[in-house]
Amino acid sequence: MKTLLGAWASLALAGLVCGQDRFVAASYSGNLEFNTGYSAGADIRLGTRELGSLDATRTRVEYRGMFHPGADFQWGVGVAYTRWDFGREAGNPLPANLQSAALPLTVSWRFREGWQAFGEVSPGIYSDFEQIGGDDFNAPFIGGVGYTVNPDLQVFLSASIDPRRDIPVVGGPGVRWRFAEDWTLSLLLPRPQIQYRPSADWTLHVGAEMAGGAFHLNPAFGTRRGLPAMDDQMITYREIRTGAGARWGGPKGFQASIEAGWMIDRRFVLDDVRLQFNGDGAVYGMVSIGYRY
Repeated sequence: MKTLLGAWASLALAGLVCGQDRFVAASYSGNLEFNTGYSAGADIRLGTRELGSLDATRTRVEYRGMFHPGADFQWGVGVAYTRWDFGREAGNPLPANLQSAALPLTVSWRFREGWQAFGEVSPGIYSDFEQIGGDDFNAPFIGGVGYTVNPDLQVFLSASIDPRRDIPVVGGPGVRWRFAEDWTLSLLLPRPQIQYRPSADWTLHVGAEMAGGAFHLNPAFGTRRGLPAMDDQMITYREIRTGAGARWGGPKGFQASIEAGWMIDRRFVLDDVRLQFNGDGAVYGMVSIGYRY
């Protein structure tokens, strides 16, 4: 997960590229994006132990550059910083924040008519950013293949792999289908959606999202909080959301989007020591601005 978010972005990109012409004049394209979101406070617990309310704020800044976009072989490099800030009550042993700083590396190869292979690895630091060491390094990966059935229909098979996540492999089949003039069904993790495009500049959607990632906690993390089992552990944070939103902007230039809905699941999982913190549902909202050239 993102890491999942940035990694699975390659899948959505592949879906668009598979349907493009075999040649475009541009040799480089760039995308700068900032987004932030807030999930409202809701009760969270460790087993039967009530820990009060917890809310979450996610902030992400990312730049991605792609060389030879639309060509049979294209590759890209980027830089991304993500931060989760958690508001929690006194005595709650969960972290105040989790962060990642990564360098996403992307490749996409159209190896025969209609077929494309794609992959992305995101090496970087994923931790609470205290006492940073080698255990904070990780490199989540996503890879797969896509096939263009016709200009309105692309199908995919892909997998996101992160051995440090509580669920190391997430993936399977996916589809992007424009089933009517202004309507598209995009069944692509982590953001399956139904999209409606009333004009060239506007896209409306309803759907779901899986957000979060795997992070390393520092060697003294749990001891400081009265729960030594959390020392030096990997923690997976996950939110599952459903909502609706709108996006403004074309393929180039400025873009903006807004979304709101209901977070149906929130949890922190420390798989190696069998600890799981479960949270109740809550409202969420997020906004994003970006520029493509």
